[in-house]
Amino acid sequence: MESLHDLNPDQLEAVTHGEGPLLIIAGAGSGKTRVITERMAYLIRHYRVPPQQILGVTFTNKAAEEMRERVERLLGERQTPWIRTFHSTCARILRDCAQLVGYERNFTIIDEQDQRELLASSLKELGVEHLSPASVASFIERAKDELWDPEEFLRRYAERLDDFLLKTIYNAYKRYQEALVRSNSLDFADLIGLTVRLFQENHAVLHEYRERFRFILIDEYQDINYAQYLFARLIAERYENICVVGDDDQAIYSWRGADPSWLLRFEEDFPRAKVVRLRFNYRSPGRVLRAAQALIRNNEIRKEKELLTVKGEGLPLHLYAARDGTDEAEYIAAEIDRLHHSEGLDWGEIAVLYRVNTLSRALEETFVRWRIPYEVVRGLRFYERAEVKDLIAYLRLVLNPGDELSLFRVLNRPRRGLGEGAIAAIKGYAQQKGLPIWDGLKGVVAEGLLGPARTARLREFVELLEGLRAEELGPSELATAVLERTGYLRFLEEERGAEERLGNIRELVAQLRAFEAQGGLEEFLEWLALASEADGYSGEEGRVALMTLHAAKGLEFEAVFITGLEEGLLPHARALDDGDLEEERRLLYVGMTRAKARLYLCYAVQRSLCGMLMENPPSRFLAELPAEDLAGAIGASQGDFLLGSESSPYPLKNRRISLY
Repeated sequence: MESLHDLNPDQLEAVTHGEGPLLIIAGAGSGKTRVITERMAYLIRHYRVPPQQILGVTFTNKAAEEMRERVERLLGERQTPWIRTFHSTCARILRDCAQLVGYERNFTIIDEQDQRELLASSLKELGVEHLSPASVASFIERAKDELWDPEEFLRRYAERLDDFLLKTIYNAYKRYQEALVRSNSLDFADLIGLTVRLFQENHAVLHEYRERFRFILIDEYQDINYAQYLFARLIAERYENICVVGDDDQAIYSWRGADPSWLLRFEEDFPRAKVVRLRFNYRSPGRVLRAAQALIRNNEIRKEKELLTVKGEGLPLHLYAARDGTDEAEYIAAEIDRLHHSEGLDWGEIAVLYRVNTLSRALEETFVRWRIPYEVVRGLRFYERAEVKDLIAYLRLVLNPGDELSLFRVLNRPRRGLGEGAIAAIKGYAQQKGLPIWDGLKGVVAEGLLGPARTARLREFVELLEGLRAEELGPSELATAVLERTGYLRFLEEERGAEERLGNIRELVAQLRAFEAQGGLEEFLEWLALASEADGYSGEEGRVALMTLHAAKGLEFEAVFITGLEEGLLPHARALDDGDLEEERRLLYVGMTRAKARLYLCYAVQRSLCGMLMENPPSRFLAELPAEDLAGAIGASQGDFLLGSESSPYPLKNRRISLY
């Protein structure tokens, strides 16, 4: 196997494992993606496993695409395995079996913004104004991750919430779920939950997929929730050819329902499991790695592991104590400017990471003055722009006429004189007759319930959408037809900021055209609905990346700055209140191990956030780092909280920082 000659012994052991369960503990920078893809190729070439019997599962579109590309390079023109995200895998299964779970194949997958809108509507119907849709959504998401329907939610939370809040969330959950079913729509959690239910209730389907996917490889296993755990267990139980790769030290998504205990108990679930630890780190130099490991060893709930660098000692970590947030941003900008102009580092090889998005403001303002090009990574903001959402809603409605949310979004875009009254009439008619929303709309037209003028405009709208549906156009052709025939382009030209809006529309059409080599409209909308924050990072050369520590997972940079290392920011105030600091420590560990050469740690004696002046001490995590691997830089004010000073609440373990 020519592709295996340069694997280290740990990697080779994992790649060449034959049948049976396999747990790969893959520390930061240990080459886990290569191990997964080499293992897939090895199973196909050496064990003659048909590619279609291998399922590779990961968490982001970007990671799945990278894995597919690597496997294709290894196998050449051969057929490649199924490599998808958890949600995309379940979406494919549900489209094939939709009617078994009460849906049509052309269901819509709603995104977070759509979810909030549906919940806002449910709360409005209940007459509830004091609860935000986001807070209710968090309860519902957690319930679905645990596979609790509204009734089970009511039972589980009976003693944990006051009666009014419990009943409000319960009723909102019921209405929200009814609206999803009525619209032939699913949210993210439904994709996993319905697939698990399908497997549990239909043994013939479960048997089919067990036979289809005899070998399963799951990346980032520390990030799975209960529903995902059951999905994996159900498919893998017969043959137990399940390989999971993970690192409990990089488990940073508990707020999404992720539970690293499933990784920690893998050997209990599969007693025959072979365990391989990838010990060699290919990313970070010794000082960075040693400091990161000194930090993470303070966590109690973890598998013990030791990572060894292959890059030598490297430079000391730079610790900067700033007077305030402005001073911190100035230091970072000056150092980035020096790295670029004096040391030749490309802007795109530099990242600034922070715990909360609000810390980016001072950095952005300072970077503009310093003329430093940057990219702020904040998820998929492009797809949240009104004109982009409008066009996507039209496309979703062509695909799924039952999509109530998309229908009412575009019914009056461009303006057709069809406001709240028309929407209420359509909803009321459909409810009274027990019809899907699209049939209700056609009924309102047929009976002329809105008067001649509005009925004529509604009829034109219906005929337009049904005509587009009948033509079976490709994604970009359909988008172009929608824009022209609806008059939406003319509508945009009359709006403020028309040039930028039209540019966004052109970009979306170009994306649709580029995607056509991979699939049709259904596949594009599915890809878009399941995109994550990591997929929003372009990695464009010539721009410094500004992003949260969560968004940085899976990325690497020559130079990494971590800012805002203060109590209340990292660790976050919520973690301080809850007394749960281990995930906050893991978050800093993830940030530190993004660095390939240089790592800068920054904190401010005081900073202004959201109009409030904060004077928090430096993060307790800084005191857990080995002082011999740090080099300190004192800010404009040496401050009372300089680490290592007698007045610091968290002195550096009786050691002094060397200053330069």
